[in-house]
Amino acid sequence: MNNNDNDNKNQKETNIYKLTIPLFFEMLLGILVNNVDQFMLSGYSGEAVAAVGNASQICWILNLFLQVLATAALILLTQYIGAGKKQETEAIYPLALLLNIGIGIVITLVCIFGMKGILGLLNVEQGVTFEYAWCYMQIVGISFLCVAVSNCFSVFLKAHSHVKEATAIAITVNVLNVAGNAVALFLCHAGVAGVAVSTTLSRFIGTILIVLVFTIKQGKIRFGAIKQSNPVLLLRKMLWIGAPSVGENISYDASQLVIMAFINTMGLAAVNAKIYVCLVVQFAYLFTMSLTQAMQIVEGYHIGAGERDKAERCVWKTLRIGIISSFVMTVILFLCSDWVIGVFPSADEEVLRLAKQLLGVELVLEIGRAINMTMVRGLQVAGDVKFPVLMSVLFTWLLSVMLGYYVGIVLGYGVVGLWIAMASDEILRGLVLCFRFKKGKWKKIQLVS
Repeated sequence: MNNNDNDNKNQKETNIYKLTIPLFFEMLLGILVNNVDQFMLSGYSGEAVAAVGNASQICWILNLFLQVLATAALILLTQYIGAGKKQETEAIYPLALLLNIGIGIVITLVCIFGMKGILGLLNVEQGVTFEYAWCYMQIVGISFLCVAVSNCFSVFLKAHSHVKEATAIAITVNVLNVAGNAVALFLCHAGVAGVAVSTTLSRFIGTILIVLVFTIKQGKIRFGAIKQSNPVLLLRKMLWIGAPSVGENISYDASQLVIMAFINTMGLAAVNAKIYVCLVVQFAYLFTMSLTQAMQIVEGYHIGAGERDKAERCVWKTLRIGIISSFVMTVILFLCSDWVIGVFPSADEEVLRLAKQLLGVELVLEIGRAINMTMVRGLQVAGDVKFPVLMSVLFTWLLSVMLGYYVGIVLGYGVVGLWIAMASDEILRGLVLCFRFKKGKWKKIQLVS
């Protein structure tokens, strides 16, 4: 690996806002890539939207398993870079890559051979919707090996603050996906299958590009670096950090699958309202998400360099800005809900009515989400990885799922009742995590000596 000798100094001087802007555009385009299938299919049929909406939620869960080692690699890389430990840094690249490829192969096999059972567990409506969802996952499932590789190289680039390059790749992938969808839907009339092929091909090309960019910027990965380090120790650290870190996300998104199963029993209007609101509300927390990811990188540099007071100030400042940003954007979406949701051709009056109510609850929910995004990542980078997982399991399943079932189904408030329960989960869990970070137990944890 051809790292610059002054890498350590450059990383410590990295400004969080210089990282946030390109990360924002990278995530914006990433959201477009993930959701453009549903948007373009909204003019095709409501069943296609519901099918791909369910499939996309499954894809999100499966992608979290690929983030286990990628998240751990980012945390360790930033701290090793901040501490100036080159040998350990170079060993993490091949170790994380090989293990993630193994996980990607397993996920691909699950998509090919086990997807019908998963869709059945989600109560996906039998018939056209079920067949569309199964077809989409059969094709897109092949691309998870590409996702495994690109996730790793994206983290490798970000650890060295090369986020502008990642943005350029995201732009390319987005353009290719949109163009491919247009060809599939309007020229070939291939429907859901054509859109799935377009998504798969764009991911494949994106993977090739991100590997090439990393090679140009940092040099080739030396697989021999694994033998020159202590791979067992590094692997233990990666699993100790990564499994609980992504466990928090897996718990949350698994609960979302259960909630989606509840909503699937409420009719097509409730399903599409949920899908459309989830699509547009991503833009409310997009800046906060990019800001907290930039915070994660800079916080890792500070902790690796022993500058824990600077790391703490970085987290609290990020929290203030994130709450303001998410709330303001949600207010805009709520006030313009008829126009924003009306963009989708299959959004009828009932869908618009439900979406307006859900966005009203989002005014509270997004404040809690901003707190959780910041505090979870802040604690993870510092090595306090188990507590956020415990809180996620406790609050998410007690409030979002159990309370949501009671309010939404038993009391009959429907999808709005489920949303109220999720908002209470986000707010209460966020406050507990703030208290945990304020206590400062994370300051005593040492990941890198």
